Amino acid sequence: MKSAPAIGFDYRPSRLLAAGVAVVWPFAMLALAFCGLPAWSKTVLAVGASAYAIGSLLEFLRPRCARLSWHEAGHWRLRAPGGHEHPAELRHATVLGDVIVLSLRGPSIGKTSILLLPDNCDADTRRRLRVRLARVQAGDRRHA
Repeated sequence: MKSAPAIGFDYRPSRLLAAGVAVVWPFAMLALAFCGLPAWSKTVLAVGASAYAIGSLLEFLRPRCARLSWHEAGHWRLRAPGGHEHPAELRHATVLGDVIVLSLRGPSIGKTSILLLPDNCDADTRRRLRVRLARVQAGDRRHA
């Protein structure tokens, strides 16, 4: 059987997802303001939710990789914004419509998730990734 060609693409954070977090966060604060909890618990929850939202958004906007490559042999390479390449292993992949979430882990990068949406990855790359991920998952089921 012919091996699948390598898939390589530049990665940048999705502006749609960042805008979605920025829109939902104030609504979460409003929901806390109008709920029936005591004022001290509203404050604690608001501070915790705000810290989590801001921390997650900052981490998302400063990704650990600038380019990803999935080679024919099945291994992943991530290029950091500084230019250093790191090997990685695909731990899990989720495909939901036009959205692909890749959970990767590597010895030098730790765990990282890559979110591919229509505004940060072209349709052809997402299509090739979906096809190859489906083949890999089908192969795993046959050998399990």
